[in-house]
Amino acid sequence: MSREIPIVEEALRDAHQCLWSTRMTNEMMLPVAERMDAVGYDAMDLIGGAVWDVAVRFLHEDPWERIRHVRKLVTKTPLNAWIRGQSLWTFEVFPDDVVELSMERLAANGIRRAAIYDHINDMEGLHVVINKAVQVGLEVSGALVFTLSPVHTDEHFAERAAELVRMGATEVIIKDPSGLLSVERIRTLGPALKKVMGNAALNLHTHCMTGRAPDVLLESVDYEMDKVHCAISPLAHAASHPPTEWINEKLREKGYSTRLDAQLLNEIADYFRFVARRWDKPIGEAVPFDPRVLEHQMPGGMISNLSNQLGTIGLEHRLDEVLDEMGRVRKELGYLPIVSPSAQFIATQSVLNLVQGERYKTIPDELRKYILGYYGCPPAPIDQNLLDRVAKNSSDFVTGPSGSHVPPVLDKIRKERGPFKSDDDLLLAAMYPDEIIKPLFAARDKADYTKFYRAYTPVEHLLKEVKSRPKLRNFELSKGDDFNVTYAH
Repeated sequence: MSREIPIVEEALRDAHQCLWSTRMTNEMMLPVAERMDAVGYDAMDLIGGAVWDVAVRFLHEDPWERIRHVRKLVTKTPLNAWIRGQSLWTFEVFPDDVVELSMERLAANGIRRAAIYDHINDMEGLHVVINKAVQVGLEVSGALVFTLSPVHTDEHFAERAAELVRMGATEVIIKDPSGLLSVERIRTLGPALKKVMGNAALNLHTHCMTGRAPDVLLESVDYEMDKVHCAISPLAHAASHPPTEWINEKLREKGYSTRLDAQLLNEIADYFRFVARRWDKPIGEAVPFDPRVLEHQMPGGMISNLSNQLGTIGLEHRLDEVLDEMGRVRKELGYLPIVSPSAQFIATQSVLNLVQGERYKTIPDELRKYILGYYGCPPAPIDQNLLDRVAKNSSDFVTGPSGSHVPPVLDKIRKERGPFKSDDDLLLAAMYPDEIIKPLFAARDKADYTKFYRAYTPVEHLLKEVKSRPKLRNFELSKGDDFNVTYAH
């Protein structure tokens, strides 16, 4: 009997974060949710990282409501939330009471799995969030951020994988945000982690930034990988993940089973092609191997943002210099993994170093806090000259979990900004000021997302529907199912 390799789908979370600037709305995802539930995915990622923050700040869509709406339509497949330790879904470090109530509300609203990680792989900062997640019945996947450096050896990651399992994780995820893994490295890394994980399942979550991810993903299943993470093809490649349909087919050719319905996968891909054309979103394309990524290790979306920001101050021509400086800063900061928020710390400091003409003339407050220990223990010692520049004396440094340095806030928020309709609204208030959440609440009160619950119509029927409905106009069909519909206002 062939071994089964379950597949986790990233379309509703990480894929559009990578390709569509995190702008997939409820209107785009709800019509296809039931069809996705029927495919046979091991799980579907829904919430985490920038998805939460963008939904609140820019889309004015309540993330808690998104979970509830999707859960009404997705009844069989586990929904997964990614959680950045004590920072949850922003760059701020939250106190334990906010973190613990957030785990309770994730479970109550319909999340079944939680992928929990720390951006610098500091295990001490994960105890509170993992303990609470286990307590409320969430299935915990402990994630390790992969990066390349002299200290990030297979043994380094194996020690942390074993600790995640001891804390209660039933799965471990290798999170490779910049696509740094090679076929050669996964052959040693996979077995090293599995050796210390007992019966816990090992997942690979890697991106196509260097062009190597599809081959690495396929190779990984021969070297102890239990599950792989993919994105439906219109939302795959580039800075996103390997395409689900292609990986599914290749796994079967290698003799593995996946449980996925290939016909449904094709229909879901058709749907997201329609969404991309309807809302003018890009389709992911495969990229060639780019060795420069192995040096600066910046994810694609962050490079694009950095380039745009440099353009606003007339320095877009110095992008390569900034990327080179980032490598130097990263080393001096203890070989931080390049993932939010550490990637932003490094990028900001690198730009300041070049613009001001003196390295570390200005050090942002958040980076000072990291250097002093407020974000946990760095992977490697921080450069002594940098420590001396930031700290006046030894008493400035702190130790212990990041959450231990911030006092409880929920009671204070209830008294000063309440009452709230629910604990979900209380948590939003703990994460954002009133000027952010009031527009969100106003938009939420007017929204009716149930109208998007209609079952997804396959492409051949959708074409007939478009032609017969007077509300639709400017219908074009070209290159088979590659079509565009503009809604009349």
